[in-house]
Amino acid sequence: MKIKYFILPALLTIAVVVSFALSASILINPAHYDRSSQKVSTQSSQIDAKPMSTIYSPTQVIRTKDSGKQYVLTNQSVNLTTEIGQQMNNYKDPKFTEVKSNEKNYLKYLNTDDSVMLNYPDALNLKIVSQYISNSFKSLPNVSINRIVIPFDDSNDIYLFSDHNYKVYKIHVSDTNVKGIQKVIEDNVRAIPVKMKMINHTPFIDFYKSFTMPQYGYLINRTSQNYYVTRLLSDSQDISVKRHRSSTVYNDENSRQLSFSNDGEVNYYDSHPGNISTNMTQFLKDSYQNISQLLVSDTLANIRFFNYDSKNSKVVYRNYVEGFPIFDQTNYGAIEMRLVDNTSLKYNFSLNTLQIPVPTGRKDTKLITTDELLNSLRNHGYSSNKITDIELAYQWSNTKSSNILITLQPTWFVKYNGKYMNYTQMLSRGPQ
Repeated sequence: MKIKYFILPALLTIAVVVSFALSASILINPAHYDRSSQKVSTQSSQIDAKPMSTIYSPTQVIRTKDSGKQYVLTNQSVNLTTEIGQQMNNYKDPKFTEVKSNEKNYLKYLNTDDSVMLNYPDALNLKIVSQYISNSFKSLPNVSINRIVIPFDDSNDIYLFSDHNYKVYKIHVSDTNVKGIQKVIEDNVRAIPVKMKMINHTPFIDFYKSFTMPQYGYLINRTSQNYYVTRLLSDSQDISVKRHRSSTVYNDENSRQLSFSNDGEVNYYDSHPGNISTNMTQFLKDSYQNISQLLVSDTLANIRFFNYDSKNSKVVYRNYVEGFPIFDQTNYGAIEMRLVDNTSLKYNFSLNTLQIPVPTGRKDTKLITTDELLNSLRNHGYSSNKITDIELAYQWSNTKSSNILITLQPTWFVKYNGKYMNYTQMLSRGPQ
């Protein structure tokens, strides 16, 4: 036991030293975790640091071969979706038509042979998606989509898919730049076998073979409370402070409240935010502008759109590692913005941000197949009818030996009864 107490601090010290050596590699290896190399404080600089097109870019790439076999692609050297988007930036003369489809043949279109699929974690309007490719589709109907499929043929057609109503839209452009996209997805990629299937009438990715995923260690940075007090309440003349056992709460005369939990979670409530649109496209644009003004630039640089809830006017962003979302950084994701009573905005985010990856020395984690996961949940009393999504993701876990080091552990997250839950935790506690 005594040896353990000496070894752990020594290992942490080594990890910190190694992290500085690795920081140089981060500048040329953005795939693990996109990070702004320049800290900025002005509103315009923060917005420029990570454009809206990146925040609302696809997060996952699936390759379908001539044989029909499908693979989720990852790359530790580059961000695949960013690289593919750059190859699509010169799409010109788009012509839009709707393809006849229904639930029965929807998967057939998704499984187009010899193609690449770009997936969003949730539906987005085309005017938002269009920014991913230099607004090439801004003049087209503002339909809602979840996926983009680019066939590797000479048709110069791409297809957009809406999982909600099984709609398929075809866009013909002058040149889909197939060769450029093929080069991106063939260089230094890892391919995990999958199949597109349906679960409760919703498309999902079936990982039908057991596989391994790497664990990651990260040094974290905790932004000071004073930073946000100054940033969000500096125009107030009268600020009251209440300190509780587990939190500190600031209030001002403008009916704004800023609450800091001891674990680093932040809640910000603004009762007079100005005009708020509930239109999805405008709400997401406004959300981007608001979080750009709210967050430290490094935090903004690292997040991606995850979910939009039209019923509650709520948008959630998460951090991603190689196309896979991170859960449990907070109870809400990396940041959540929600409209309250159609007049006020509430933000939930974290003081803790990922900075530099460090070696963990741990072996890759072996993950079970999707079918094994579903069978286990049924055997533990969970209803299959209440499962609407299964995500391969990373669990944010704090390290007991250090408050500046966390681990990201690959695992399954299941959307059950409308809420994402860690698969292992579901098995341990059973249905509630």
